[in-house]
Amino acid sequence: MKLYPECVPCMLQRAMMFCRNEDDETKREVMRKLCKLFSEEISKDITTTELAFKRNMVIEELTDNRDPMKDLKEESFNAALKVYPALKNYVEGEKNDKERFKKALKIALAGNIIEFGARDHRVNLEKLEDEIFDVVKGKLAVDDTDRIYEKVKNSKEILYVTDNAGELVFDKIFAQELGKYAKIYISPLSRPVQDDAWIEDVKKVRIDELGEIIPRGNFIGIWFDKCTPEFLKKFDEVNFIIAKGMGCYETLVDHPERLNGRIALLMKAKCVPVAKNINVPLGSAVVKLL
Repeated sequence: MKLYPECVPCMLQRAMMFCRNEDDETKREVMRKLCKLFSEEISKDITTTELAFKRNMVIEELTDNRDPMKDLKEESFNAALKVYPALKNYVEGEKNDKERFKKALKIALAGNIIEFGARDHRVNLEKLEDEIFDVVKGKLAVDDTDRIYEKVKNSKEILYVTDNAGELVFDKIFAQELGKYAKIYISPLSRPVQDDAWIEDVKKVRIDELGEIIPRGNFIGIWFDKCTPEFLKKFDEVNFIIAKGMGCYETLVDHPERLNGRIALLMKAKCVPVAKNINVPLGSAVVKLL
């Protein structure tokens, strides 16, 4: 997805979040460098992912901190684990295979609310169970669930592309359901980036027990030009792909030639540019076959 003007203040807001534990002079230097970077790079041709990647590299260089949201990720894990039993029971109480699949899918989708720093979105970890069930039992703005279920039933291998770290707890519920139909591969980031899940986060939640880990790189979403060779190989080999979050949407939307109706996008449209791009109201829950 190409950069919208509204993306710029959001990126600066996130930059301040990444630097929240730094001293004021470091914060000023980060802002100086980012303002210079943005003045040189902002155009109608640059993608959100590319500019965010360059921003993150500037911040890492100045702060020497490769995991600036580690504490927030830990908070989100703890909050999600408290909700996990209720959601697990909610799925296990359903005996119909298709309805059970749908409930697990919506739980994974609902987990996408656990994101920090988006300008138009806030998550309340103290009321996480209520917020999760609001999504699970709410209406989808785009609902391709039935078509996705048929695709999954006819798949031998599925690649599961993760998003934010905290939502892995809920991804695990869906991945367990997917494992009844196909062999699962889990694809987190290769190293910490923002509040997104990386290899160690996946191991922490023990989703790696459900499928082999295929790391994809050090950027948000699925940036084909920078993906690891093993990810690209598996992306082309598998029958079906589950892609979580706005980062995946922002990177995939520019490559219709790579989609071919074999990717299920699960996300909350948590910012105005993404909502505008996919043509849904802000805050919508989306389950879309790409």
